[in-house]
Amino acid sequence: MTDFDKPSDLFRWCLRNTKTGSDVYSYEACFPAYLAASAEIGYLWETYDRRLQELVEGVKAGTGLRVLEVGSGFGHDLVWTAAQGASAVGVDVNSEFVKISRRTRTRVEEHIGRRLDVDIRRTNLLAMDEKEKFNLIYMKDVFHHLEPRDKVVSKLSALLAPGGQLFIVEPNALNPLIQWQMYRIRGFKTVVEKVDAATGEKFLFGNERLVTGGGMRRAFERHGVYGRVRRMRLLPTRLAGLAWLARLARGLEHFGFERLAVPGCIHAIYSGRKGI
Repeated sequence: MTDFDKPSDLFRWCLRNTKTGSDVYSYEACFPAYLAASAEIGYLWETYDRRLQELVEGVKAGTGLRVLEVGSGFGHDLVWTAAQGASAVGVDVNSEFVKISRRTRTRVEEHIGRRLDVDIRRTNLLAMDEKEKFNLIYMKDVFHHLEPRDKVVSKLSALLAPGGQLFIVEPNALNPLIQWQMYRIRGFKTVVEKVDAATGEKFLFGNERLVTGGGMRRAFERHGVYGRVRRMRLLPTRLAGLAWLARLARGLEHFGFERLAVPGCIHAIYSGRKGI
């Protein structure tokens, strides 16, 4: 059985072959555009993997890696790292997501015919023991939900092993359309208190509290993690199904237009490394 060469391979397989088992979250509700394109090869899947380029390179370059995903959600990216040989840990404060991630792990293990080293925990990042170290920590569209932000940055830096890599994928806060969309969702209330329905645990939640790539870079530099930011993707998910627009976006991105049109990019990706 295949071990899924790219993250999109496993995500696509999950869309077509698994159910979340959740009454609250489903692939149909959370990923309708990806589900509709699950049988296709095109822009949506190309940009999915390009968004995770640093993760792919980091996992495939190392052996015996300990990987942490913060906000593991449906679990497909986390399980992909384990399928590549990593020892993977996923944490989430949402009990429903933890159940879905564990279900994803089980279904993939059944499909490939072997057990994977994946530990999925329902816990708050801030409660993790800093004696536990990881070679690679990553998250996707999660950082702007984590609060209090200063403590989160400190905790992530402490959990990162010397020489370890940190990858954070975020919405591009320099994109005015994204900022307007987030403002319509939250107004000026950028931090709220939430409760995990299954456990009753209360936690602070960043309510679409976006941060620029430069803001991430400066925050982690104060804790000895030094990195860079790249911005990518010109076509939003809801328009990716239009073939002519996808061809245009692919062409512009191929010729480096993303670097010239930073406010038009969808994603900001921070990649940093902790000093040895």
